[in-house]
Amino acid sequence: MIVDAAPRPSPSVPVVDASVVVDWVAPDTDPSSPALVTLRRLAAERAPLLAPRLLVEEVANALLTGVRRRRWSGAAADLSCSSLRRLPIRLVDDSGVVERAWDLARRYDDHPIYDMLYVAVAERARTVLITADRQLRSRLHMLEWVIPPDVVDSVGGSA
Repeated sequence: MIVDAAPRPSPSVPVVDASVVVDWVAPDTDPSSPALVTLRRLAAERAPLLAPRLLVEEVANALLTGVRRRRWSGAAADLSCSSLRRLPIRLVDDSGVVERAWDLARRYDDHPIYDMLYVAVAERARTVLITADRQLRSRLHMLEWVIPPDVVDSVGGSA
């Protein structure tokens, strides 16, 4: 299967990756960051969101790393982890997504499979992937549906 590089038809349920969600819940995120601006816009629209099941573990690990590196306190990380659990994100746990992520990782120079899980979920849902990961966006620059948070215009769309 080839990655669909064509524009997406009416994406209404965007996929978000850990690079965006960490900024949504981390204790020290600048309120004017593109990720938080996007969250406020999506929340105002009551937009449903998608992500692979791995999202929870990736974001929780980032919060623990922040504690270990003394970026924030354990209590602040606990509150952030509670916020993570309350986000309206539908988690996808499907072996077909893992198989597709493997194919994508191999196709794109053995890029980490955990990043490609998000791509596979977006591809399957025929929607956009919102990511703050510049390296991933650069690797997939030909895919117009892999977008940074600062270009999200409305639910799942880009400006």
